[in-house]
Amino acid sequence: MTVQCGCCGAEITSTDRIDYRLNRPEQLLGVPGERLGAPTGGLLVGPDGDSYIRCLLPVRLTGGTEIVFGAWTQISKVDAMYAHAVWDNDEQYANLRVTGTFANVIKPWDVLGVPVEAAVLNTDELPYFTAHPLLEREWDRDEVLCRIRHPLPVPVRETLGEVWTIERTEGMRCVVDGRTVRFTSPDRRVALDVYADLTGGSVSDFLGAVLDGYPASAEHSVEHNGPELRHAFWLSEVIDGHEEQVFHGHVVRPGTMISVRCVHRYPVDRAWAQHVLNSVRYIG
Repeated sequence: MTVQCGCCGAEITSTDRIDYRLNRPEQLLGVPGERLGAPTGGLLVGPDGDSYIRCLLPVRLTGGTEIVFGAWTQISKVDAMYAHAVWDNDEQYANLRVTGTFANVIKPWDVLGVPVEAAVLNTDELPYFTAHPLLEREWDRDEVLCRIRHPLPVPVRETLGEVWTIERTEGMRCVVDGRTVRFTSPDRRVALDVYADLTGGSVSDFLGAVLDGYPASAEHSVEHNGPELRHAFWLSEVIDGHEEQVFHGHVVRPGTMISVRCVHRYPVDRAWAQHVLNSVRYIG
């Protein structure tokens, strides 16, 4: 389905369900693969015989989105043996029920080691968690999805410097590189930096200090809205041997600024770069 962006009215793609497969059980991270047993695609055995089953955890998010984690639960060896025995028999698999302890870390929650229950709801799928703390309520969409740094099929609002938020476009990976936050995809890149101004000067003076050295002949736009100043300009730059379009945007408030640098190759993405800047919000 499509929804409208709250900052510029543009249509953006959304989805009702996001499937996200978690890594190995926390206890098995770093264990060489040859020391693990995998009787089926949904069962895993550690070097000490500890047994795990992968189950589906549907978490309701605000805005009508659901994220379904493929997560591990530690179960008894007896339950693991029974699950292995019925895994490929639909009639018996349909009656599979297990109890155990949750074996993955999922931020922002503290759920590692909590008691859980799971059952088969559909013989074509892994068991679903039927008792788990995250099933009890609806959770804030951006608070959950911003913790996932891998590309997602929906846009996500990220918080920077505790006072700014910005939309990470669907399909972009998030990487923290020192003080710079980067969003990347094959054809687009965004670099974000937050600056503090302790001089007490005007927002125009603050912006001028940051822009010192940039060509004055670039295509500039400036917009004042109360205490906020928004500024942007375009340049063509050769990066790694290719001519790229570079959009520099700044949103300035007394004492703080966010710098947004969008790089893209195709002129049609100018609207996307402007959308990224438009999505900046001050929450301080």
